[in-house]
Amino acid sequence: MPHSRLSNSGVPTGAILQHNDIRADHTEIRTDHNEIRADRNEIRADHSEIRADHRSSTLKIWHQSFTDLDSFPQYRQTLQEHGRRVMGDQADVVVHGLQPGTYPPGVAPMDFNTRAGLQLLNTRQVCEAALAAQANGYDAFALGCFFDPGLTEARSLVDIPVVSLTETCMLTACSLGRKFAVIALTDFQKMLSEDLALKYGLTQRLAGVVAMSPAVRLFDLEQGDAVAESIKQRFVTACHAALDLGAEVIIPGDGVLNAFLVRHRMMSVDGATIMDPLGVLFQHAAFFVRSKRAGCLDVSRRLMYIQPTGVMADYARQNRGLGQAQEEDFSGADTNEVRPR
Repeated sequence: MPHSRLSNSGVPTGAILQHNDIRADHTEIRTDHNEIRADRNEIRADHSEIRADHRSSTLKIWHQSFTDLDSFPQYRQTLQEHGRRVMGDQADVVVHGLQPGTYPPGVAPMDFNTRAGLQLLNTRQVCEAALAAQANGYDAFALGCFFDPGLTEARSLVDIPVVSLTETCMLTACSLGRKFAVIALTDFQKMLSEDLALKYGLTQRLAGVVAMSPAVRLFDLEQGDAVAESIKQRFVTACHAALDLGAEVIIPGDGVLNAFLVRHRMMSVDGATIMDPLGVLFQHAAFFVRSKRAGCLDVSRRLMYIQPTGVMADYARQNRGLGQAQEEDFSGADTNEVRPR
């Protein structure tokens, strides 16, 4: 039988080689474990980057109502819930109203704003809100009032996209049917809708504006079942009148009415499309942000929306108080839940 060779220490050489192989295997295993841990760390880092990228890609839209949202809690809640449902992960819709105390107690915004001089006072708040939106890093400003108050003025003051309900809905309706109609709460609102269609050059596409009868008080849209049933019946009657005028697309011509219809799931009648104006407004705002970022379009600064010069803007801030409002000055601002960016 052959004898094993001995090392200098007296241990068989084969045994030493086996130990060395085992140690090498252990070293390789530890190396593999380290590589696995490194891979896991890289995966966790990738996931963190993905979450960060997702947050940064979520748009932030300032919604501006022409009401005092503290006086319309159900409307405010519907706006917030509807914004989340319509926009999902695309954007956070942060709702705001005019500053608390803008309207006398018990006086509906619609009634107050039928007085042109008083409406002008509130229009300035829209401009202040647009400036606050831009200063606070919002991507777009969505004016949620069918009067389109301060639309031209706000567009001329900020760089972020500014969209509003009547302009957005009428232009969109032209892509959905040959003619559209607007359902108004009152005769005054009917008059304003007709005037805006003329201003936007869309009277040939407007089948008509139908005022609900009897007229609907804004506060009634926050009431319980008995009042709600009456409003629903009046709305359906108005829709049938609009269809008789040749409308294929129906625009509920008031933001609070829109929220009422969303809550009661009344979004179609006799095959005609009943537009969701607020949902369209939010998506329209996001479209403009994405298109501007992609270099597809931007607002013209040649005539109507020309911006103030630096000297003009400084003077307006220092001597006229322009741009002094803060986000927390607006009603409803403290009730929003916004994802971290």
